[in-house]
Amino acid sequence: MSTANYALKVVTPDGEVWSGETPSCVIPGLDGYFGVWKGHAPLISGLEQGTLMIERPAEHRIQFIAVGGGFVEINHEGVTVLAETAEMAGDIDVHRAEDAEKRARERLQKFYSQQELEVDIERAMFALKKAMVRREAAKKDAEKRTHMF
Repeated sequence: MSTANYALKVVTPDGEVWSGETPSCVIPGLDGYFGVWKGHAPLISGLEQGTLMIERPAEHRIQFIAVGGGFVEINHEGVTVLAETAEMAGDIDVHRAEDAEKRARERLQKFYSQQELEVDIERAMFALKKAMVRREAAKKDAEKRTHMF
């Protein structure tokens, strides 16, 4: 293991999604995205729906993972992302994500136009954000970015 790398694991209730070494990653925290490099101060933070970006210098690319809620723990041993959901960007069906986004937008529009008053707004907003995160993660992965920003 290079001295510039640290261990990173992404796990969900269904099991491990990704594990490896990285020199840096960007995590969607509750207060916004934040970067983690080796030697980061110990931290436990809530995890927001968003795209986890993992630097993969050996492959000259960034690994994108759509995550939905949970926690992240950073300690001297490495980083563990405990996500409610996590999906490798390359595994995301973009058309399915776009369809889910469209359905969520339609449900919200019906509520806001008062055509349907029995919409669970919180659930519809969650579904919309999840679909948008999945679509964006897949799009970033398809672009085959080779740098973090």
